[in-house]
Order: sequence, then structure tokens, then C-alpha cells
Amino acid sequence: MGGTRVATEIRPVEAHDVRGLSLLLAHAFEHDPWMSWMFQEPKFRVTLAQAWMRAELRCAVALGTSWALQEEGEIVAGTIWAPPGRDLHEGGAFHQLWYLVLGANPDRVDELAEGLSMIGDTHPSEPHYYLNTVGVKPDLVGRGHGAAIIQYTLDLADRASEPCYLESSSPRNVPLYQRLGFEVVNEIVMPNGPTMWSMWRSAR
Repeated sequence: MGGTRVATEIRPVEAHDVRGLSLLLAHAFEHDPWMSWMFQEPKFRVTLAQAWMRAELRCAVALGTSWALQEEGEIVAGTIWAPPGRDLHEGGAFHQLWYLVLGANPDRVDELAEGLSMIGDTHPSEPHYYLNTVGVKPDLVGRGHGAAIIQYTLDLADRASEPCYLESSSPRNVPLYQRLGFEVVNEIVMPNGPTMWSMWRSAR
């Protein structure tokens, strides 16, 4: 018996996708070490993570650099990228995210400010495609969707001879990124929190 072929498609994320994809990404990041450091109360984490992802997605949709992987018409994975020379948080979006984090952590202001500054200070100055977020519907993890949707933008970057950059707080994901051509260039240890690996993929 042959396997049934599932119809998949990668397409740009549009404004009407933001609500559903932000919830998918929130569930994908529910147990992520960095998201768990930012939003420490498990009971509220998915709600807060969805608000975070919604703001990030709106920025990426405006830049035209967020992608959705559809399977049989349903979005099952998504990415948020910033293109070379552009900041994902143009137009004050970072303040919106910062107030969201502060509201959830009124007693951890210094710790969170230090951690987010460390991430910003480590960010390369050379123009590059920046993979801010990638997430797969939790019950479909391990089927290659994450690699496929990342590779879609890597192909765009390669055609333009642009490098790529990301940070990962999940040690499990580092080998996946290495298989896609990224190399660890830095380790960022969050205050009272996880280690994040900065990874760079040179222009092809």
C-alpha cells in the first residue's frame, strides 16, 4: 500500500492569519526555555505568549517576511523573519512587547531588561535575514515541517547572497539549525534563566 500524499503549501502570512497563527505559535512555545523565563506563570503563559506572537506577526506581515506552511488548507507551521537592513520592531512595536512583559513581571524589571539588552547587544550589525520565530503545531513536531518552512527563506537568502541569523534557547533545536547550515557563534546566558545560542549562516 502506498502512502497518501498530503497537499502542502508555503505562502505569505496575511493579516487574517494573525489570530490563528499567533495561537499556534504560543502553544509551540509553551514549554520553550526563553518564553518560560519571560512568562514564568504556566497558567497564563499561552495567553501572554499569544499576545507576544500577535505583535511580532503584525510586524512581520507589514514587512512581508512571515510565512505559513499549510497542510490540506490548515496552517500547521509558521515563521517570523526580518529582512536584511530592517528592524522587525520598527514603529514602536518593541515598547508594546516590553509593556506586555512588564505587566506580567512587575517585580523582575531589572532582570528582564538586562536579558533583553544582552540579546540586542549580541545581534550582528551586518545586514542579514533574521529568523525571529519558527513554530510547528505541537502534535506535528518531528515531521520535517520546521525544516521545510525555514529552508523556504534560506533559499530566498541564498538567491540574494545574504547571510542569516537566529537565537535558540532550545538545545534540542540546535542540531536542526546546524543541519540547515547555521553555526553557533555565541552563548547568551539570561539572568537567572536559560542559555541562548546565537547562530549564523554565511551567505551562499
